[in-house]
Amino acid sequence: MNGRLRISLALAAALSMAMSVPAAARDVTYRNERFGTVATFPSEAFREALPEPTNGDGRAWRSDNGAELFIYARANAGGETPASIVRDRAADDTVTYRRAGDRWVVVSGFRDGKIFYERYIFRGDVIHSVAIRYPPNLRKTYDRLVGPITKTLRVDRSS
Repeated sequence: MNGRLRISLALAAALSMAMSVPAAARDVTYRNERFGTVATFPSEAFREALPEPTNGDGRAWRSDNGAELFIYARANAGGETPASIVRDRAADDTVTYRRAGDRWVVVSGFRDGKIFYERYIFRGDVIHSVAIRYPPNLRKTYDRLVGPITKTLRVDRSS
């Protein structure tokens, strides 16, 4: 086999392999201008951005299959704490997981027939949050996303 044919075959094989690998998903980083809440998620997991609320407290996205993502903040006018978040969730929902520190809390379980996973960060008089909800039949897909998405939650007051 001559050198040109070998190079052509190698290029064809490399092109074939490159075409068979799915393209990397594009991440979306949402930043709330009002409170500085920031979180990142894969665009293919939540394709539809819902209209922004007029009060500017956050944003929501929805998938084609019924999963929802909420990134938002709110004033902590009622003196909420990580413990009170867990207590309130347990009063209304079936809580299956909870973990808290002095200025953060994670709570998960079932609400209205869906799995929910929520992470809250307390900064000053503001509570920042990421919440994900999805039907139980999508557990295999979304369980692997909740940790990576909610761990991106942060507060950026730089601009």
